[in-house]
Amino acid sequence: MTFKECDSIECVLMDTLSLPLVNRFYKRCRYPAKAGRGERVYCLRQEGHIVAAVKLMPKSFDQEDWLFLRAMCVLPELQGQGLGKRFLEALGASFDRPVYCYPFDHLKAFYGHAGFECPAPNDTIPKAIREGQQRLLQQGRKVLLMSRKGTE
Repeated sequence: MTFKECDSIECVLMDTLSLPLVNRFYKRCRYPAKAGRGERVYCLRQEGHIVAAVKLMPKSFDQEDWLFLRAMCVLPELQGQGLGKRFLEALGASFDRPVYCYPFDHLKAFYGHAGFECPAPNDTIPKAIREGQQRLLQQGRKVLLMSRKGTE
Protein backbone atom coordinates (compact mmCIF):
# COMPACT_ATOMS: atom_id res chain seq x y z
CA MET A 1 0.00 0.00 0.00
CA THR A 2 1.25 3.47 -0.76
CA PHE A 3 0.00 6.79 0.46
CA LYS A 4 -1.27 9.03 -2.29
CA GLU A 5 -1.47 12.72 -1.45
CA CYS A 6 -4.56 13.11 -3.63
CA ASP A 7 -6.45 10.38 -1.76
CA SER A 8 -8.84 11.57 0.88
CA ILE A 9 -7.54 11.11 4.40
CA GLU A 10 -9.85 11.54 7.34
CA CYS A 11 -9.09 11.81 11.04
CA VAL A 12 -11.81 10.05 13.01
CA LEU A 13 -12.57 9.69 16.71
CA MET A 14 -13.43 6.00 16.97
CA ASP A 15 -16.46 4.85 18.93
CA THR A 16 -16.31 2.00 21.42
CA LEU A 17 -17.75 -0.49 18.93
CA SER A 18 -14.87 0.23 16.53
CA LEU A 19 -12.09 -0.47 19.02
CA PRO A 20 -11.64 -4.10 17.85
CA LEU A 21 -10.78 -2.70 14.39
CA VAL A 22 -8.13 -0.48 15.97
CA ASN A 23 -6.74 -3.42 17.92
CA ARG A 24 -6.51 -5.46 14.71
CA PHE A 25 -4.63 -2.53 13.17
CA TYR A 26 -2.14 -2.46 16.06
CA LYS A 27 -1.70 -6.23 15.79
CA ARG A 28 -1.16 -5.99 12.01
CA CYS A 29 1.56 -3.41 12.67
CA ARG A 30 3.06 -5.65 15.38
CA TYR A 31 2.57 -2.80 17.80
CA PRO A 32 2.07 -3.91 21.43
CA ALA A 33 -0.96 -1.76 22.22
CA LYS A 34 -4.66 -2.21 22.69
CA ALA A 35 -7.34 0.44 22.57
CA GLY A 36 -9.74 0.37 25.49
CA ARG A 37 -12.79 2.05 26.89
CA GLY A 38 -12.21 5.41 28.49
CA GLU A 39 -9.57 6.39 25.95
CA ARG A 40 -10.00 8.78 23.07
CA VAL A 41 -8.85 6.68 20.13
CA TYR A 42 -8.27 8.48 16.85
CA CYS A 43 -7.49 6.95 13.49
CA LEU A 44 -6.42 8.24 10.13
CA ARG A 45 -8.34 6.46 7.42
CA GLN A 46 -7.54 6.31 3.73
CA GLU A 47 -10.25 4.88 1.49
CA GLY A 48 -11.94 3.44 4.58
CA HIS A 49 -8.82 1.62 5.85
CA ILE A 50 -7.02 2.55 9.08
CA VAL A 51 -3.51 3.76 8.23
CA ALA A 52 -2.62 5.31 11.60
CA ALA A 53 -3.93 5.23 15.18
CA VAL A 54 -3.25 6.96 18.48
CA LYS A 55 -4.74 6.95 21.97
CA LEU A 56 -5.35 10.10 24.00
CA MET A 57 -5.94 9.11 27.58
CA PRO A 58 -7.74 11.69 29.74
CA LYS A 59 -6.16 11.89 33.19
CA SER A 60 -6.80 13.83 36.38
CA PHE A 61 -4.34 14.12 39.22
CA ASP A 62 -4.09 16.68 42.01
CA GLN A 63 -6.95 18.71 40.49
CA GLU A 64 -5.17 18.95 37.14
CA ASP A 65 -6.69 17.62 33.94
CA TRP A 66 -4.41 16.54 31.12
CA LEU A 67 -4.12 14.09 28.25
CA PHE A 68 -1.53 11.41 27.75
CA LEU A 69 -0.69 10.55 24.15
CA ARG A 70 0.13 6.86 23.71
CA ALA A 71 0.51 4.22 21.07
CA MET A 72 0.88 6.41 17.99
CA CYS A 73 1.35 4.02 15.11
CA VAL A 74 1.49 4.49 11.34
CA LEU A 75 1.19 1.51 9.02
CA PRO A 76 4.83 0.40 8.54
CA GLU A 77 4.72 0.54 4.75
CA LEU A 78 3.49 4.15 4.91
CA GLN A 79 6.02 5.44 7.45
CA GLY A 80 8.31 8.25 6.30
CA GLN A 81 5.69 9.74 3.98
CA GLY A 82 4.38 12.51 6.24
CA LEU A 83 1.28 10.76 7.56
CA GLY A 84 2.34 10.98 11.21
CA LYS A 85 2.90 14.71 10.85
CA ARG A 86 -0.50 15.17 9.23
CA PHE A 87 -2.07 13.06 11.94
CA LEU A 88 -0.67 15.16 14.79
CA GLU A 89 -1.70 18.35 12.96
CA ALA A 90 -5.25 17.02 12.58
CA LEU A 91 -5.33 16.08 16.27
CA GLY A 92 -4.26 19.56 17.39
CA ALA A 93 -7.85 20.73 17.90
CA SER A 94 -8.47 17.69 20.16
CA PHE A 95 -5.78 18.83 22.58
CA ASP A 96 -8.25 20.67 24.82
CA ARG A 97 -5.87 20.50 27.80
CA PRO A 98 -2.14 19.94 28.24
CA VAL A 99 -0.84 16.80 26.51
CA TYR A 100 2.14 14.70 27.61
CA CYS A 101 3.95 11.84 25.90
CA TYR A 102 7.09 9.73 26.18
CA PRO A 103 8.48 9.51 22.65
CA PHE A 104 11.67 7.63 21.91
CA ASP A 105 14.56 10.10 21.94
CA HIS A 106 15.11 9.78 18.16
CA LEU A 107 11.59 11.22 17.62
CA LYS A 108 12.25 14.53 19.39
CA ALA A 109 12.24 16.60 16.17
CA PHE A 110 9.14 14.83 14.86
CA TYR A 111 7.12 15.70 17.97
CA GLY A 112 8.76 19.12 18.12
CA HIS A 113 7.33 19.97 14.70
CA ALA A 114 3.88 19.23 16.14
CA GLY A 115 4.35 21.73 18.97
CA PHE A 116 5.63 19.38 21.67
CA GLU A 117 8.56 20.52 23.81
CA CYS A 118 10.77 18.99 26.45
CA PRO A 119 9.77 20.78 29.66
CA ALA A 120 12.32 22.78 31.58
CA PRO A 121 13.33 21.34 34.98
CA ASN A 122 11.35 24.04 36.80
CA ASP A 123 8.15 23.53 34.74
CA THR A 124 5.14 22.23 36.62
CA ILE A 125 4.62 18.66 35.45
CA PRO A 126 2.21 16.24 37.13
CA LYS A 127 4.12 13.98 39.50
CA ALA A 128 2.64 10.87 37.86
CA ILE A 129 4.10 11.93 34.50
CA ARG A 130 7.62 12.54 35.85
CA GLU A 131 7.53 9.25 37.79
CA GLY A 132 6.36 7.37 34.68
CA GLN A 133 9.28 8.65 32.67
CA GLN A 134 11.70 7.73 35.46
CA ARG A 135 10.38 4.14 35.48
CA LEU A 136 10.90 3.86 31.72
CA LEU A 137 14.42 5.27 31.96
CA GLN A 138 15.26 2.82 34.76
CA GLN A 139 14.12 0.02 32.44
CA GLY A 140 16.69 1.21 29.92
CA ARG A 141 14.23 2.78 27.49
CA LYS A 142 15.49 5.83 25.66
CA VAL A 143 12.46 8.06 26.03
CA LEU A 144 11.87 11.75 26.50
CA LEU A 145 9.16 13.58 28.35
CA MET A 146 7.48 16.03 26.00
CA SER A 147 4.43 18.22 26.43
CA ARG A 148 2.21 20.54 24.50
CA LYS A 149 -0.15 23.17 25.79
CA GLY A 150 -3.88 22.61 25.30
CA THR A 151 -6.01 24.73 22.96
CA GLU A 152 -8.34 25.82 25.79
